[in-house]
Amino acid sequence: MQSRARVDWVVLGVLVIIWGSAFAGLKIAVGGIHPFWVSAIRLWVAAITLWILSAMRGEQMPRLSLDRQGAWAAYALLGLVGFAAPFFMFSVAATRLPSALNAICNGGSPVFTVVMAHFFLQDEKLTPRRALGVVLGFAGLLALVWPRLTSGAALEAGALGLAIGAAVFYAASNILARMAPQVSSLTGGLMMCLTGAVFATVGALALEGPPAMPPLTPLVVTVLLGIFPSGLGTVGWVWLIQRRGAVFTSMTVYLLPIWALVLGMGLMHEQPGLSAFAALALILAGVGLTTARARKPAQAA
Repeated sequence: MQSRARVDWVVLGVLVIIWGSAFAGLKIAVGGIHPFWVSAIRLWVAAITLWILSAMRGEQMPRLSLDRQGAWAAYALLGLVGFAAPFFMFSVAATRLPSALNAICNGGSPVFTVVMAHFFLQDEKLTPRRALGVVLGFAGLLALVWPRLTSGAALEAGALGLAIGAAVFYAASNILARMAPQVSSLTGGLMMCLTGAVFATVGALALEGPPAMPPLTPLVVTVLLGIFPSGLGTVGWVWLIQRRGAVFTSMTVYLLPIWALVLGMGLMHEQPGLSAFAALALILAGVGLTTARARKPAQAA
């Protein structure tokens, strides 16, 4: 059992690194490519990456079906809620927010996950400790958002709203993934990326029109975002949710803001204010309470 738990934590750590790095990459990508098309391109790259891996392993996707109870319906919904919608929201937010603040907003998604899990998952109910975590988490988000809402910075406040809304979508996708029909993590990731790419492309064409030829550096960064955070990261995410559940998997976001802060400050010379660090501390305290397992009472010999 200990070796199994170690593997789970290793996968969790890998997800933290590649997803935490994505916020800095996203900031570069939207500097040369419209946010709508950043979302669409990275999802197509992710789908192609996972299709290649799936072909190499000899895995096949379920037969395409319109059955509302089938795998395609479940993973298409995940493609919309977990990929297309939040990718769009975070991409737009990245044009107005430092990558570290974008990541801190995402740090609220485990709090939302715990609340949703209480109502929709029988084995992940809200306890008093988790309830306290929810309160601290929301206090952190409020500490982050309130100064900008009262400063008259309408565009930045709107970007913060998009980033927090994307965190809610990510939380919903944690619950939906736990409830979805069981398929292999690679197949599930491929179905999500493929349907998410379709949704994102339709939205980009409708709202922005055909893309212009992008600069080389943002394009390369977008491709890397597709291969690692969106493609391989999704496989690890589905695998971990199937093994350990929605709340444990949400711990990836527990550590994401720290990793993103380090990258943003070290590589992109960003300088988040004290309010951002205070918000981060509250969010991490809240998420820590919601995800920590209660100790089992010792049994008499």
